[in-house]
Amino acid sequence: MISRYIFNGLYVFVKIIQGSHDIFIIQMKCIEIDRLHFKYENNTIFTDLSLELHSNNCYVLAGLNGCGKSTLMKIIGGKVLCEFDKVKVLDRDPFRDTSLNREITYVDNHWGTQTVAYTGYNMPLQSALRVKDMMLKLKETYPERDRELLDILDVNPEWKLNAVSEGQRKRVQLYLNLIQPFKICLLDEITVNLDLLVKDRFMNYLKRETENRECCVVYVTHIFDGLDEWATQLLYLKQNKEIENIDISEIPNMYKYLLNKFKSERDNKTVEMEENNIDIKRGNAGGYSNGVLINLKNMVSGSQQ
Repeated sequence: MISRYIFNGLYVFVKIIQGSHDIFIIQMKCIEIDRLHFKYENNTIFTDLSLELHSNNCYVLAGLNGCGKSTLMKIIGGKVLCEFDKVKVLDRDPFRDTSLNREITYVDNHWGTQTVAYTGYNMPLQSALRVKDMMLKLKETYPERDRELLDILDVNPEWKLNAVSEGQRKRVQLYLNLIQPFKICLLDEITVNLDLLVKDRFMNYLKRETENRECCVVYVTHIFDGLDEWATQLLYLKQNKEIENIDISEIPNMYKYLLNKFKSERDNKTVEMEENNIDIKRGNAGGYSNGVLINLKNMVSGSQQ
């Protein structure tokens, strides 16, 4: 049974587990989205989206490619501007109230990279900076978390950023981002490059965090093996942008459940677009290709005729 109360101006959800003795688990409302409308330019992403997430939970956010999972994570993480008073994280606006930067940990696949002209997008930074020389103030502030995360993620402080593999880079990223204690942890497909042992230790660490502190984790992934025991709630984002919040105890097998969901929603006629499809403005090439003056000679000669 779950009952709702007000504590310090916030809604508190008390989950009562019946047994030989009643156990009271207080769950604070961490995230609230109220009938949100959101679009990129003329492309509508969400219409009338509502969602509530609470502390002491491990959420798995799943859905077909292009359904809006990463966009939803960016909205919660305060990375994009939304309608006023439609999105609240810890009862504050995640975009407008920058004090939330200390309480939201947002991790995606764009850390330690840059765009290099004539080379490519999302290229790894070529810096000889060592791990032990990064985030020094945070390490001094939270020495126990620093040591624990180094051990869990198997990170060598002597590693140099320009010498690590992609998997090692991800472990360094997670290590540095989690040193400061979080109340909201948003992980967007960040565990793909972790080996099995490191991933197991890391996921167990996140589980303990949600059990011992008032915090929650939202995890986006396409790899669902081993999540039945880790997750407490499944968030299923449909292609029509409706979202379902399902207690994990109601799902016998997450992999089979989601596979059937995906099959029932998949439209084979749908053409999937590139994730980073950008409309290139030919007249603003930044000096690396023909710009707005390329046709000046023809324009001048044409006007003289």
